[in-house]
Amino acid sequence: MADSKHLSQRPNLRAHRGRRRESRRKSSIFEEKTIDIVSPGHLVGATNHVFCMGRRFATAYQCLERSAITRHWKSVSGKRLTPRKKGSPPRRQGPSKEDLTMSLELCTDDLPPTDSLEALEKASKRIRKICTFLQSRGNVPSNLLKRNLHYIADVLDIVVTDDARFIDEDDELSEVEPDAVPMEVRDWLASTFTRSASVTKSGEKEKKTFRSIVQAVRAANLVDRLYRRMSTSAVTYPPTVMKLFKQLDDWSFDVFALNEATNGQALRYVTYEIMMRYDLLAKFKIGVGTLFNFLEALEVGYSKYQNPYHNLVHGADVTQTMHSILFQTGLVQWLTDVEIFAVVFSAAIHDFEHTGETNNFHVMSRTETALVYNDRAVQENHHISAAFRLMTDDNLNIVYNMSKDDYKDFRTLVIDMVLATDMSYHFAQVKQMKSLLSCPDNIDKAKALSLVLHTADISHPAKNWILHEHWTELLMEEFFRQGDKEQELGLPFSPLCDRKTTMVASSQIGFIDFIVQPSFEIMSDMLDKVVAPISPRGSLANQSNATISEKVEGEGSPQNGDQSEEPFEFKVDRVWDGHLTGNKVKWKELSTKDQAEKEAREKAAQKEKADSEAQTQNTPDDKAEDKKDRESSPKITANGTVSPGDAVKPSTSPENDEQASTKEEAVGKASPEHVEKRSTEGEKKGSIDSITVKSVTKRKESGV
Repeated sequence: MADSKHLSQRPNLRAHRGRRRESRRKSSIFEEKTIDIVSPGHLVGATNHVFCMGRRFATAYQCLERSAITRHWKSVSGKRLTPRKKGSPPRRQGPSKEDLTMSLELCTDDLPPTDSLEALEKASKRIRKICTFLQSRGNVPSNLLKRNLHYIADVLDIVVTDDARFIDEDDELSEVEPDAVPMEVRDWLASTFTRSASVTKSGEKEKKTFRSIVQAVRAANLVDRLYRRMSTSAVTYPPTVMKLFKQLDDWSFDVFALNEATNGQALRYVTYEIMMRYDLLAKFKIGVGTLFNFLEALEVGYSKYQNPYHNLVHGADVTQTMHSILFQTGLVQWLTDVEIFAVVFSAAIHDFEHTGETNNFHVMSRTETALVYNDRAVQENHHISAAFRLMTDDNLNIVYNMSKDDYKDFRTLVIDMVLATDMSYHFAQVKQMKSLLSCPDNIDKAKALSLVLHTADISHPAKNWILHEHWTELLMEEFFRQGDKEQELGLPFSPLCDRKTTMVASSQIGFIDFIVQPSFEIMSDMLDKVVAPISPRGSLANQSNATISEKVEGEGSPQNGDQSEEPFEFKVDRVWDGHLTGNKVKWKELSTKDQAEKEAREKAAQKEKADSEAQTQNTPDDKAEDKKDRESSPKITANGTVSPGDAVKPSTSPENDEQASTKEEAVGKASPEHVEKRSTEGEKKGSIDSITVKSVTKRKESGV
């Protein structure tokens, strides 16, 4: 009985002991107690409790981690973990280390978008990783393999689509009618504005290379900012310069007048004034002295080779043109301060230390610059490198106080923009922008600004006629100087570099039709798309379009005879279109005049050639007649008498008259040298006749 009672009380005793242990544990750890005397027993107990709690926390953390890894493995592998049957071997707890590594490296959650440039590189790396896992393990989970292959296929589809948008650059020129422009102009367009090989064998086709993938458009960070202008500056301008700077925002700004007013320092004054108007000196902590030192070094580099066209005046003109586009169209509101600084800087240095020759001339003549830059954008690479090399001097370093991130973005944008001024990339650049405009996404800033700088570099045909004509004369003189150097080196003339055969008017018509006008059209379309969302006029236009659409929806379709109001489409002010049209008309008039003069010269040359041929045919007859005249001329004997039979007898018969007239005609057709010879002989003959007559008279009077 006692044993049964004792057994019945054992569960209660066990529970009681458990409650006592739990109460002691809580009281020793969580309850605050004041212990006057700390015994060794208390320290040992507290230490044991701490170790126990640490082991429990570690065990719980391992359990949670193992469960999380198991859930991740189930999600990526698609496997379903079923409970182990009784008697079956124990199952492995979670995935192995190799499985976990493979699942993390082939995860598709953090991959870049398929339409970005990084996606192509990521896809190629994923293919290599899959091949590596297949070689080492022999298999890859089907779920991971499907996700990665789908991603790679999407990337390749976009690559194929983008590559199909680009047509060969030569197709642009192949569409030109053969009679539209002279062959010399076609050769110049092909050699200057396409990336064709410098020297190709006759009949040999160029090997087509894989086109570089177009960098996808990135999300543009549109910043609404006010256009700042400084009313005062640290530099005092002469009165004439201040008067000219009032027109600095105008499209057809007279940079030649400014260069004359500043004593040949147009570049430093234009660049400084524009940077002050955008408040760049204060934002990037640029000292006025440092800036002027840098600008002075730029002007020295531009004047190094004394070029008629690519000099500091051209650098000032392009810088002012970029400012006019930014300000007049509102494009400046789309840019950050670093980007504005990069735009002004790129325009100022874009032809620094230009040699006055084309890139093709450097490649053909194997200059040191061509060897350094491997025949690719020879001068453009040198412009960038030489300009940044200037800033290694602390006295010229205008980016000294710029942060590392800003400097990186600044330098990258400057390099992209200046390299885009290489004329051989013209057609590729235009077609690339056309493809970007067809996409609904935002335009990449680097590509947009590169197109604007390239267009500003060739913008003088879109200015007024006085400026355009002056720039054309300077450019042609620079071309002709290159032709003179090519002639000295024994190289063939580059297109439009021969002084004797170049038709300036025809070349300018082709330049405007196939290069300048398409560039301005695509730039205008790009500006419409970029500026419309941020311009006040563009926002008002969008509001008016919404109002019109709501009105039409509310009133229904218009009745017959009612004219519905057309929606307003935002467009930038294209001030350059009128100048392009007017200048082309004037060049056509001059081309017609030049063609008439050329035809007159050709007719004169043909007539001269015919006369020379006739002279060649008549020369033997003239020699025979001269010999006969010399034989029939009167001769004086030793005693002073005229030899009988040798005197000239007058001809009275018609046959003799005809012969004489025939001789006169032959003399008239003879060459000037022959006529002079005949006249000299006639004078000698006349002198001989007079001497003979005088001697006979004297002898008669003396009775001899």
